[in-house]
Amino acid sequence: MGERKRLAVNMIANVIAFGVQFGVSFVLTPYIIRTLGAEAYGFVPLANNFIGYTNIITVALNSMASRFISIEINRGNNAKANEYFNSVLVANIILALILLIPSVAVVLCVNDFLNIPAGLVGDVQLTFMFSFIGLIGGLVLSVFGCAFFIRNRLDLSARRGIEGNVIRAVVLIALFTLLQPKIYFVTATMLIVNVWIWATNVYYTRKLVPELRLNRGKFRWGAVKELLSSGVWNSVNELSTVLLTMLDLLLMNMFVGAQAAGEYSLVKMLPTFIQQIVVMMVGVFIPQFTIYYAKRQQGKLLDSIMFSIKVMGAVLTIPLGYLIIFGGDFYRVWVPGQDANLLQTLSILTLAPLIVTCSINTIYNVYTVTNKLKVPALVWLVIGVVNVLLVIVLLKFTSLGIWTIPLVSFVMVLARNLTFTPIYAAHCLEVPWTTFYKAIFRGCLCVTSVMVISVAYRFVHVPTGWFGLIVAAAVCGALALCANVVIAFDKAERAEFIGLVRGKIGGKLSRR
Repeated sequence: MGERKRLAVNMIANVIAFGVQFGVSFVLTPYIIRTLGAEAYGFVPLANNFIGYTNIITVALNSMASRFISIEINRGNNAKANEYFNSVLVANIILALILLIPSVAVVLCVNDFLNIPAGLVGDVQLTFMFSFIGLIGGLVLSVFGCAFFIRNRLDLSARRGIEGNVIRAVVLIALFTLLQPKIYFVTATMLIVNVWIWATNVYYTRKLVPELRLNRGKFRWGAVKELLSSGVWNSVNELSTVLLTMLDLLLMNMFVGAQAAGEYSLVKMLPTFIQQIVVMMVGVFIPQFTIYYAKRQQGKLLDSIMFSIKVMGAVLTIPLGYLIIFGGDFYRVWVPGQDANLLQTLSILTLAPLIVTCSINTIYNVYTVTNKLKVPALVWLVIGVVNVLLVIVLLKFTSLGIWTIPLVSFVMVLARNLTFTPIYAAHCLEVPWTTFYKAIFRGCLCVTSVMVISVAYRFVHVPTGWFGLIVAAAVCGALALCANVVIAFDKAERAEFIGLVRGKIGGKLSRR
């Protein structure tokens, strides 16, 4: 299968998988809020954020495992690939045992550092417990997830995700229907999905990459040190991500209160939705980047990166622009008991920085592929520290309250992604420093086209229910996609894109 066809297959599969996963959370969130309140709901994403905090430690080793193993497999060096594979597995087991101690401590003492309503303490502890069990198990078996990356078969990974989330939906519905609703049902069913994923990861590793075999004798501290020497900068980068985007709910809970944290968790739903789409789509491109880099095909690598940027700009700006215009209508339908105007204004502040980052997000992975991680990690760490300090100072000495975090984050993220990010990525690829500003400009044009179309639609008809919102999304999305294909791609790329779509549709029809 050709590169672009494999890309299309991987992307379609990942979109479906993401849709199933998000759909489950999307449908259940308003039900949880109605039955348990916004305060209770806020502890679910907060528990997930704590898992994100531990990634600061685990990402140093695991973020580079797929890259190193994939490069050795694609170069035919199976012995070295097995050394990395088994070394990562053993090191992760050791790390999981170490993390078990603070995980137990957090579960037992969670009420000592969080504002938790008295009636929810036990439920919150169980919520955190199931999350940490998922963390420990996932860490031990994470290296088995490399198989999809190595063979560029992310469609299989997506299929397994769909299966897991169908299981989760069935179990969740059963629990909420047959038993008294509890917030820990959400993380408990996430754990069930994780168990399914772990089992299938092991199966597919044996099927896709039989060259990789369990062998304790292949463990080498030298291999672990090599991965850590590169991955430590990803840990620093992860720390900056936590400081910029994952401490917000914790700080909101500690300084403003559980109610404000619950409301803000609703606001983060839309930007999190966009960011998850970004992560999903970026993951489709990275295996091919790594394969080109491993084979030292620099020209194809640069072409692939530029094509990915254009695809991201054309596609991802559609939900972004739509939600900026229709966000208030969405909140009124989704959580009718909440202040839709407040939530919409806050969400615009959190969505606006994505106008810049959506189209150029794949270039973050240029640092990983080229193994040039130190400088961006240090720059982002400084920005993250400044972000947290500003938030704490403003929360303590001003009356901004719930507005503090999105305002500060808006300024800091834009500052980073309009200056350092595109310039240093160009440096890593040895291209002119202005290379990616054209992509940023095109991304802004794409968002503008979506917003203009959405405003025009809303002028004619204001949606008042789910059917109206879905129709608006379909109409505005279709028109915006046509406009964005013209904006983002040149003539030859448009012809290739249209031909690929026609080929996929024609192939399906002929099979029928």
